[in-house]
Amino acid sequence: MTVSKEEFKIPEFNLTAYHLWLEERAKAETADKRSHFVTISREYGCDGFAVALKLCEMFNRRHDSKWIVFSHQMIEKLAEDEQLGASLIHNVSEKRYSFINWFIDGLVPDYLQSVQSQVFVRMRTLILNLAEKGNCIIIGGGSQIITGDLDPTKFSGIHARLFGHHSFRLKSVMDKFHLNMEKAEQHLKENQDARNKFVEDFTGKSPADPFHYHLLLNNEKNDADIMGGTIFAQAERRGFLK
Repeated sequence: MTVSKEEFKIPEFNLTAYHLWLEERAKAETADKRSHFVTISREYGCDGFAVALKLCEMFNRRHDSKWIVFSHQMIEKLAEDEQLGASLIHNVSEKRYSFINWFIDGLVPDYLQSVQSQVFVRMRTLILNLAEKGNCIIIGGGSQIITGDLDPTKFSGIHARLFGHHSFRLKSVMDKFHLNMEKAEQHLKENQDARNKFVEDFTGKSPADPFHYHLLLNNEKNDADIMGGTIFAQAERRGFLK
């Protein structure tokens, strides 16, 4: 079963906002001692994009520098488009990022050394470059794991995970895609399994592991305002707004 791109309602990629953000971050890079960023992971059926937008609004009301949201779909678009990604994708310096584990090099099995693995490497590089520029909220793509071991003297990230009971997420899928229960169940399983497999294949880690996160947020019991506000409160305490 497939759901069309129109039904997914993937937000338009705002090129003007993207280029303005790039210009601003280029000016700020020399002045900032540490880059600040947020990653949001979610169980399929939870609304991570709504939370990211609320959080971004809060940052932009209180922060001198502009913040921007990058969804998984936007990251894929940047990774695939040489022209769009040219300003962001540059060679990753292990010295700069100070990884505890440079996981992709020795971990990916031979059968994954394919176009798919090349896409992941490009996405990983892009996510690291976004984290380096700072002032961004990254949704999905294994970003919480990719950025989880970055040097804390150079990077300050907050990692949040949205979850909810199966019944809550199933109803969300039914409502969003106008599916009956049987088709929604299939859609939910296929998409959750695909997301988990993508991250686990290329990082060797499960996105469901709570130890990746600073915050676990129950989407069933909290709306986007509350969850965005919770992340924002931690950002304030961590000095993101100084």
